[in-house]
Amino acid sequence: MGEERDDARQAADDVLSAVRDALRRLEAIPDATVRARAAGLVLREWPAERGLAKEIRQQAVDTLHRGGMDFPEIGQAIGTDRSRAWRIWKGMS
Repeated sequence: MGEERDDARQAADDVLSAVRDALRRLEAIPDATVRARAAGLVLREWPAERGLAKEIRQQAVDTLHRGGMDFPEIGQAIGTDRSRAWRIWKGMS
């Protein structure tokens, strides 16, 4: 279980690093007006992108559930409790 959490942490760190690198590209925009407007657009559209991560998590929980795991098992595997695992599966969390 600890190894799986380490794998998950490493995978999350890799993705976050790539996101930070992509956001740093805003700094390279030479025109300050364009840079500020582009950063504002990213900030405005960011909540929609957060939804993508939630969708990916929900799909993963659904895959675990269809694979035969019950919600207490899923909760333990992903580091939460059974009710939160169920809410993730239902798209409520």
